[in-house]
Amino acid sequence: MKKDRIVSKYETNKSVRAKIDKLLFDNAVIQSNLGIDSTELEKKEALEKTKVIAKKVYDICKIFAKNNFLEIDFEDFNN
Repeated sequence: MKKDRIVSKYETNKSVRAKIDKLLFDNAVIQSNLGIDSTELEKKEALEKTKVIAKKVYDICKIFAKNNFLEIDFEDFNN
């Protein structure tokens, strides 16, 4: 028997998909600029930028954000 799954707005709404794809691209650029020679400060700054992007994605589609930004604690965004 096939299990029902929750479908996110990302999968059903082209406008939502376009917005999130742009944010994911921005995050990919941030992550790809990190390397083995990155300082702790650079890593911390990248994480902070990722949190900002994750919050924007969360505001657009909570399901997608929770499934794709596993390193982010979204409980902080509910306050």
